Amino acid sequence: MKTIKSKIVYSETIEIKKSKFICHAVQVNSKEELDQFIKDFSANDARHNCYAYKIGSNTIFGGYNDDGEPKGTAGKPIFNVIEKNDLTNICILITRYFGGIKLGAGPLTRAYTSSAASIVKKADFEDIKQINNLSIYFKINNIKEIEAFLNKNNIEIINKKFEDTKCIFDLNALKNQIEDIIHLLN
Repeated sequence: MKTIKSKIVYSETIEIKKSKFICHAVQVNSKEELDQFIKDFSANDARHNCYAYKIGSNTIFGGYNDDGEPKGTAGKPIFNVIEKNDLTNICILITRYFGGIKLGAGPLTRAYTSSAASIVKKADFEDIKQINNLSIYFKINNIKEIEAFLNKNNIEIINKKFEDTKCIFDLNALKNQIEDIIHLLN
C-alpha cells in the first residue's frame, strides 16, 4: 500500500462542458483529519463537493460521498481510483461548479474518475511500512551481539528487561526484519 508522501495538498482543475472540477488530494491519518480537510476545502458556493477516502493499513476503513450527484457517479468512481492504485491514508475531494450543461451518468462518472486519476498521477507517494511489535528472549551473554545487530538494522528497542540469565527486549520491526531476527536468535 502507498500513501501521499507528506501533508502537501495537491490541487488540479479540469473543465468539462463548462463545468469546473477542482480536485484536491491529501494524506489523512484519522477521521478527525479527514473531517477537517473536508471542512477546509469544500466550497460552499459550489454545486457539489464529492469525495472518497481510505484510512489504515491493518484495520482499514473508507467511504465516499456523492453530495447530490446521481448515485454512484461521483464518490464511488473516486474511491475506485484509490482502490485501483492501492492507496490508503488519503482523501480525494472534487468540487464541481456546474457549467449549465448536464453531463449524464456515463460522462459524469468519467469526469470524476479522470479528475481523481489525474491528481493521483500528479502526487508523490511512498510505500507504507507496517511496524510489528515483538518480544525476543535470549541469554544475557549474547546481549552485545543482539544490540549490535538491532542498531545496525535500525530496529527500535522499546523496552529491555533482565531476569537472572536472560534478557527480554520489546521491539518495533518491519515485516522483512522479523525473519532476520529469528535467524539471529537460532
